[in-house]
Amino acid sequence: MALDSGVLDQLEAALGAVLPGEVAVAVEDPSAGDAGLFAAEAAAVARAVPKRRAEFAAGRRAAHRAMEALGHLAAPVTMEANRAPVWPDGLIGSISHCNGGCAALVARGADLRAVAIDLEDNTNLPREVLPMVCLPAERAWIDRLAPERRMWAARLIFSAKECAYKLQFPITRKMLDFADLQVDIDLPGRRFRARFLDHQAPFCAGETLDGQIDWHGTIIHSVMILR
Repeated sequence: MALDSGVLDQLEAALGAVLPGEVAVAVEDPSAGDAGLFAAEAAAVARAVPKRRAEFAAGRRAAHRAMEALGHLAAPVTMEANRAPVWPDGLIGSISHCNGGCAALVARGADLRAVAIDLEDNTNLPREVLPMVCLPAERAWIDRLAPERRMWAARLIFSAKECAYKLQFPITRKMLDFADLQVDIDLPGRRFRARFLDHQAPFCAGETLDGQIDWHGTIIHSVMILR
């Protein structure tokens, strides 16, 4: 379901407000279909179903617009076999989508080591998924919350972990599991910290990554930067 353009504008403004000046952000509507792709991008999803092509195109349109906001010409963002985006030389970035919206962050590699974004629907995490996503310490935190907030808080942990995985991947080149990072969420401060439980070179066990998490209407968003 497409979101109202005003909601997408609000999301873009909210993201821009918490990101440093080195990072450009753009949000696009996937209901526009698969318009706006470079030939190399279109080829990457030529055999995908229409919904996948529309989400992919919206993410790429957002990336193109964010590049232009940095003063770069828009250029193709292709993808690896594992679907990780391949950014133009000199740029780093991150793309995410949820029902009704796609967002992209772009920065210069000379300014930052990595950036990451995750969008999730602002709904409860299915209870049957909880054991796969949350570690015992995370579940203990969830259990201290009011019952009606517990599965929603689990969704926050899910988003924070997805964001942290995206941040570390260009550096470690490892696809981590939910059990590889432990997340602590500061609900009043709308921040989170992800801690490596094992050595993932160049990150040591116990090393942490910090991020920001927020929710607006139907969307939860997590963002991280690494200098």
